[in-house]
Amino acid sequence: MELINRLKSAVGIGAPTITIEGVAGPVRAGAVLRGTVAVRGGSYEVPVHSVALHFDEQHLTHTLPSAAVRPDRVRRRHVASTELALDGPVLRPGQQIVREFALPLPPALAPSAGPLAYALVAEMSIAGLDPRAEVPLVVVA
Repeated sequence: MELINRLKSAVGIGAPTITIEGVAGPVRAGAVLRGTVAVRGGSYEVPVHSVALHFDEQHLTHTLPSAAVRPDRVRRRHVASTELALDGPVLRPGQQIVREFALPLPPALAPSAGPLAYALVAEMSIAGLDPRAEVPLVVVA
């Protein structure tokens, strides 16, 4: 059974999921983002330790010349980050862990404009495909 779970994790089948809740935009430079991150176990146990939470500066790129298609978001850098510790060494199937967070943003953030964009990202490092959640946010002056 362990071999089957390893194969599933390599392609993301049955892997844990992450969601970010309670964060709404627009946001201002120097503000504190507050919300919750929820991690839910998939169909098999995985070792977990923490969730990385970061506010990323991104560059929007249009690969198709159509306004109907969303642009690709290319991460440039983390402008703020923190780590949220999880309960234990193993996340069981169906188990849910919720953590509140407060992430202060730098006071010198440039406002979103043109190709400059921002997103709040939560990631968890596990074997196989890493679960990830992203919430695009607009920074205003």
